Amino acid sequence: MNLGELSTDFLLPLLEATRQNDRNPEQVLAQYGFQEEQLQHPGQWLSIARFMRIGEALIDLTDNPGLGLEAGRLGGLTGAGLAGMAAITAPTLGDALETLTRFEPLYARNIRGSSQWHRDALQSHLCFYSIAPYNEYNRFVVDSILAGWVQLCEQLTGRSDLVEAMTIEFEAPHYVSHYTRELSCRIEFGQPQNAVILKEGAEQTRLLFASLPDHRRMVSLCQTQLESISHPLTISHKTARAIAACLPKPCTLEIIAEALKTPHWTLRRKLQEENTTFKEILEQTRKELAGSYLANTATAVSEVAYLTGFSSTEAFQRAFKRWTGLPPGEYRRQNQPVNN
Repeated sequence: MNLGELSTDFLLPLLEATRQNDRNPEQVLAQYGFQEEQLQHPGQWLSIARFMRIGEALIDLTDNPGLGLEAGRLGGLTGAGLAGMAAITAPTLGDALETLTRFEPLYARNIRGSSQWHRDALQSHLCFYSIAPYNEYNRFVVDSILAGWVQLCEQLTGRSDLVEAMTIEFEAPHYVSHYTRELSCRIEFGQPQNAVILKEGAEQTRLLFASLPDHRRMVSLCQTQLESISHPLTISHKTARAIAACLPKPCTLEIIAEALKTPHWTLRRKLQEENTTFKEILEQTRKELAGSYLANTATAVSEVAYLTGFSSTEAFQRAFKRWTGLPPGEYRRQNQPVNN
């Protein structure tokens, strides 16, 4: 099971931030199979795992744990492609953010979830899904996304006073001073979700390049492109995707049926019609995710156990050996490519 992928354009702000730290990123790129001129060609993707490894290497190169924040400040719309063009021409900031999240699969996909735009009577906020557990080398992803969204609001409107706060799931890290240096909004750590919260009424702010006819044309192009990459899924595939997005939280038939907006007895019956059961799909999904984490990331075995919903590392190790015939560490040694 693929953990996810994103446009190679998302590397560009990281590379520029590295240069602004007086370091040359070319050797790191080469180490992971890229030449910088390759990144100028549109339509290229890289795996989430490789993106995180490149980010980890650049943080080590610069000795700067706040590199993600600096990349976010330099990023904004970078990477959003056609969806970004549709956002630029939207009538209001809220319309732009809704457009970016609706068409996110055109530039980024992750098994853990998708970004969400929420607007209600009390507040409007843009949420980035959880990638817990957090460590030294995946916090930069949250940093770059949220800081990029703050920069995006300013780029689209020409105003720097629209963001109320940024909330972050992980506790305040050792480089907390970088946040106050790079961002002017309130920062709250240890919160239930990763989000950028707008000030009251900010979503109604008109954009600098608003053009409703152009926006509608761009949205139509985005919709056509989205339909071209979307394929009808069996109920088994839908169930597996819902389980992957739900983990590491508890995954029961009832919980997944609710996520799929269907009664649990109907889900059970439809799975039986495809000659499978919920338990079999849960087991297979955990197995595939565990194999992907071990083969494609440096995630510790204990964290892979957590991410796949096991209550202990020992229980995960027993299950993984039953699945593959190998302990997790040996499976990683045999299957992890160099410089993935």
